[in-house]
Amino acid sequence: MTIDRKRRIFRPGPFAPPRRTLPVRPTLAAGVVVVLAVAGIALLSRPATLFGRVPAGAGTVQAAPDAVAVVDGGTLRLDARVVRLRGVAAPVRGRPCRGDDGRAFDCAGAAAERLAGLVRDRAVSCRLVGHDAAGRAQAVCTAGGTELNRAIVAAGFAHAEPGEPALGAAEAEARTARRGLWADAAF
Repeated sequence: MTIDRKRRIFRPGPFAPPRRTLPVRPTLAAGVVVVLAVAGIALLSRPATLFGRVPAGAGTVQAAPDAVAVVDGGTLRLDARVVRLRGVAAPVRGRPCRGDDGRAFDCAGAAAERLAGLVRDRAVSCRLVGHDAAGRAQAVCTAGGTELNRAIVAAGFAHAEPGEPALGAAEAEARTARRGLWADAAF
């Protein structure tokens, strides 16, 4: 063996398959870049509400008495559809309130019980009026001829959200009469 000969340490053996390289054509690479750029521009130029926003609901949702469930003091499940009572802000779970007798109770539990009493053994019909900021369907619901949105606020078991004058008047009346949650001076 001669010393002048270059030695290859990692030389393929006699039975190794030949090496193949994929030629990258410049036109193919440029085409991929252009397609990705156009797709990115198209997605970024769309409205910010493209992903995760639900179109505004319209129409009505109805449920028989056995298909109505109360989720909380301001939310109902009618069959498989969950709707929030528009303009109603029910208290959060775990917040303590005191009744007119001084006993502590769970405000949210009391609101849910009151709403359950309003829908018990009654068919519920809800007129969908859009969605809130979180994308949940909002509705004005009735059961047995009673508008639930107004009734839960008038009973003193929920706040009226801003921009709802009829519910605001019902809340003011409940506060004055110290009904429901308003029996607690700290609420």
